[in-house]
Amino acid sequence: MLPLRRSIPSLGALATFEAAARLESFTLAANELGVTQAAVSRQIKLLETDLNTPLFLRAHRRVVLTPEGAALAATVTGAFGRMAEMIETIRQPLAPDTVTVRASLAFSHFWLLPRLADFRSLHPEVKLKLVAEDATGDLRKERVDLAIRYSRPPFEDGRSVADHRDEVFPVCSPALLERLGLEAATADPRSLPLIASDSVNPAWLTWKSWARSLGLDPALARASDASRLRFNHHTDSIQAAINGEGVALGWALLLSRLLAEGRLVRVGRTSLVPEDRYHVLVPFGREPSPACRALLDWIKECLESDA
Repeated sequence: MLPLRRSIPSLGALATFEAAARLESFTLAANELGVTQAAVSRQIKLLETDLNTPLFLRAHRRVVLTPEGAALAATVTGAFGRMAEMIETIRQPLAPDTVTVRASLAFSHFWLLPRLADFRSLHPEVKLKLVAEDATGDLRKERVDLAIRYSRPPFEDGRSVADHRDEVFPVCSPALLERLGLEAATADPRSLPLIASDSVNPAWLTWKSWARSLGLDPALARASDASRLRFNHHTDSIQAAINGEGVALGWALLLSRLLAEGRLVRVGRTSLVPEDRYHVLVPFGREPSPACRALLDWIKECLESDA
């Protein structure tokens, strides 16, 4: 197969041909495209020369497609139509005065969304767009007004305007402990079914890395390797823990409401405070709008209340 650029004429020529074929007139095509009739004739002639095939029969004040021209017109019109549909599908609408926030799936699901109604009641005039992705991205190249990132400075693409530590410890459903006749404070995770994580993001601790950081018995790591339930995302691990499937590692800040509501309980007394922290980032070279500033102040207030 020939390279695309060598086998296909210019898109400009094809667009001119499509208009002329659809309208059956070089003059009408010129009016639609905003060029002269001579320019349309020249593009068509170049296309016919490139294909070594006549595409139109020139009649008095009108043009008629040749069989080859009709075949090409059907293909080009269909291709342009599919391109237009896909472009409209993926095009992001330009919404003025919208604050775009980027956060991980877990932070968005467990921390931001449960609190969002409070902000919207305080600032109903602010338009929000939430982008939940675990990929870090580059704030300098994206249409993002602020991001919540679990990491450590320095950051190449933004400045941290607020941060908050977190604490990691085992969690499970109280129903699981009740079923096994165990107390949350004294239960040993090694004696419970462990929900393991296969996340490739080093910021999300696994049982093995959590135990190693705390200098715990490697038996816990071996037990997690033998786990019969594994997930590649933290949100799924926590949902399984809520359902009573076993014990998962939980981040205190993210799960604060679930713990306060009693849907999850802390297992044992061992915990780890990682060096990574949640940072609220603003892109370099961009000052927050009043709407973005309102959201920033609200997030800071919420983080301080969770301290």
